[in-house]
Amino acid sequence: MKRVNCVAVAAVLLASPVFANPQAVDADRDDLDEVVVVGRSVATGIAEVEVEREMLVDTATVLKDIPGANVNANGPLTGIAQYRGMYGDRIAVVIDHLGVVSGGPNAMDAPLSYVSPMITESLSVTRGIASVSLAPESIGGHVATELSRGEFGVAPAALSGFAGTRFSSNGNLTTTAGRLTVAGETHKVSLIAELDDGDDIATPPGTVRPSRMHRERSDLSYAYFGERASVLLFAGRLDTDDTGTSALPMDIRFIDTDLAGAQLSWALNDRVVLRSRFAWNDVEHLMDNFALRQAPMPAMQRQSLTTGSGARLHVGASIALAGSSLDAGLDASAADHDATVTNPNNAMFRVNNFAGVKRDVRSAFLEWRRDGDSDGIEIGIRTTRVTAAAGEVGAAGMMGDMGADVSLLAAAFNAADRDLSWSNVDAVAKYRLQRPGGSEWRFEIGSKTRAPSYQELFLWLPMQSTGGLADGRSYVGGLGLAAERSNEITIGFGRQAGRVVVAPQFFYRRVDDYVQGVPSGNVVANRVARMMSGNPALEFANVDATIWGADIAWKVELGDRWYLDGIASWLRGERRDSDDNLYRLAPPNARLGLTRQTDTLSLSAEVVGYAAQERVSRYNGEQPTPGYGVVNAALAWYPVDALRVEMRVENLLDREYQDHVAGINRAAGSDIPLGVRLYGTGRSLSAGLIWRF
Repeated sequence: MKRVNCVAVAAVLLASPVFANPQAVDADRDDLDEVVVVGRSVATGIAEVEVEREMLVDTATVLKDIPGANVNANGPLTGIAQYRGMYGDRIAVVIDHLGVVSGGPNAMDAPLSYVSPMITESLSVTRGIASVSLAPESIGGHVATELSRGEFGVAPAALSGFAGTRFSSNGNLTTTAGRLTVAGETHKVSLIAELDDGDDIATPPGTVRPSRMHRERSDLSYAYFGERASVLLFAGRLDTDDTGTSALPMDIRFIDTDLAGAQLSWALNDRVVLRSRFAWNDVEHLMDNFALRQAPMPAMQRQSLTTGSGARLHVGASIALAGSSLDAGLDASAADHDATVTNPNNAMFRVNNFAGVKRDVRSAFLEWRRDGDSDGIEIGIRTTRVTAAAGEVGAAGMMGDMGADVSLLAAAFNAADRDLSWSNVDAVAKYRLQRPGGSEWRFEIGSKTRAPSYQELFLWLPMQSTGGLADGRSYVGGLGLAAERSNEITIGFGRQAGRVVVAPQFFYRRVDDYVQGVPSGNVVANRVARMMSGNPALEFANVDATIWGADIAWKVELGDRWYLDGIASWLRGERRDSDDNLYRLAPPNARLGLTRQTDTLSLSAEVVGYAAQERVSRYNGEQPTPGYGVVNAALAWYPVDALRVEMRVENLLDREYQDHVAGINRAAGSDIPLGVRLYGTGRSLSAGLIWRF
């Protein structure tokens, strides 16, 4: 089997479609540097997918259709973005240009869980180094999403929108969504909503328990579009209830989030445009280890109530110069976090997991760009100030040696300096050269930074509140952590020759002070960790790392109606200060698709291949995984312009496989044994109907 899987991967190593999405596009809207084939483009700058056309429930899943990207899946709704070997807080994920504050210390409400797929217009990833203007702390990359709030119309105002439903046989998953938009030339009011609900998922070895899910997402917005000004006001709600996260020590009981924001763009004249954006959200989140999964003994039952709230602000200006442009801006964010762990059977038991945590970011940037017919250049610099603080912690209800050791850890944390700060500078330079004959070269160099997350700093008691690492190990934070710095070089090439287009990129990242878990030297923390889990604690520390690799997107038009397309990704990640690999990196993978497309019908088939991943992290106890290949197929039919009928088959041959960046099963009572990597979904038949008006 392993030999066959490796052959499958090799056969498609330069392949992969943006599958089941014939309208998927990838573009760099501001650059004149796309390599385009009629009906489809292969990005050299920004790779984009129309999410609302994808038959899925976790929007993060579409990252697998973008070269270099992947998703760390801890549950049906908890996909964490990965790009070129970096993931989690290292990736700047924005919704309508600004990020969100997560309420869960284990990223159960990862940013992409806030954009339900049927009401999300697009997801895009910057290929290469993210420009400094896109976001602060974008050391690992930039992912942008936009909700589908409808278009402006013509006078008088008219009603438009859609209503749709999808069903998947595996887990009886249903998705129902709709949009109502009343819009004229200058004013638009839009209401969007989506409901996702499903039972436990079946895999070839058995059912994953718990993997049920329930999510409700809604958004109400008003927009104005005038001759010189545009305005967007919105308010939204996310309710996630009783959703399994088998790779984590607890499951979601509820995530209740309120969101609101405003955006303004104002053209002072033909050369100067001012813009301002503000977003706020407030999260209350309850999780436990006994309601959805097999409950442990009463003394070991735990529930955690966490809260997160914060705001993000951007103020900037774009200035048109002679033959070039200048962008300048200020960014600020403020986030508060608290988390308390209790035992419902013991009123005395209480742990302040995180208490009074604050993390604030203040940042300013300047970016100059010149775009010409044959070449282009971009130079940007950003300075960022990050501050973090935490209140005093404590614990109660623990007896004997455990209680004494926990009290020692709390006292040491409370006596330490918990007001921390970092001052960082990022710089990026890009050069694009357009050559005769349809080829293009890209050269990028950058130095990007990230200050430690609040979990990496303030996790005082050995626990698994690690931002979704899902390695089953207990961690303690490091108050002395330095900021990460990644010095990166990217070289990209694009070539269009008749009906063939290719866009490979090569990258090298040298990361200083990379934050990773290493064996803790804290004797007390190790004693506590062994009493709780049997293993000593890992401690977040700065190490040195190198990440390098290559990825490619391509397409071949076989005629007026047929085409082949694909992507492939390969990367390595190693520590420079130790003989070890970095944790949870996607193995070499590729996708090869064949599509027939007419005005009313699209038929697609794809082969997905993943190589074995044997270069695993020793310190994390990471398990290797074998390679595999699966086959998928999809259909989209338009009997009339306003109606789309969808069908899709995932894992057509019902192959047994394990996705390396999926987590390890932590839930007792599942068909998947404890400590075994979760298996991929078995054969799944899906159908959908979407009506637009």
